[in-house]
Amino acid sequence: MKTLFLILSFILASFPSVQPDQSKSVFISEGESMAPTLSNNDQFLVDKTFYDSHSIQRGDIVIFQVEKDRQHVKRVIALPGETVEYKGDILYINNKVVDEPYLTSAKNVAKKENLYLTEDFGPITIPEDTIFVLGDNRLNSLDSRVFGPVHVNQILGKMTNKLPSN
Repeated sequence: MKTLFLILSFILASFPSVQPDQSKSVFISEGESMAPTLSNNDQFLVDKTFYDSHSIQRGDIVIFQVEKDRQHVKRVIALPGETVEYKGDILYINNKVVDEPYLTSAKNVAKKENLYLTEDFGPITIPEDTIFVLGDNRLNSLDSRVFGPVHVNQILGKMTNKLPSN
């Protein structure tokens, strides 16, 4: 019996221990600033190490630290050194029109009500080491239009998946 115990101990010790993946975390959205992409109480997965090996891209959905105990989730609109402007509900980056397919249905609703989804602003040149972020629900979002560009050191990770609702 002692021999069996020693053999089993040796076998179990030779397997690496399974550690949970510390690079990914589940977050829960609060509010409707990213609707329809994320609604209030939607759960989503964030890869906290993604930007260790990838660069930030326009269109990425990032979570970032705003205050000590508060994070925001928003979409990257402009990158360092770019000039961003909104005119007539059209996004311009460096004076070129940029398509935002994730806003199509919301823009159609706004247009029926003779409204713009995103009010005019800019041009704003994005400083080095910062990004410009907006919520997808442009009529109801606290974002770079209010608090300015976000320093890349504040970014906690990239949203990789929206998790199914219960």
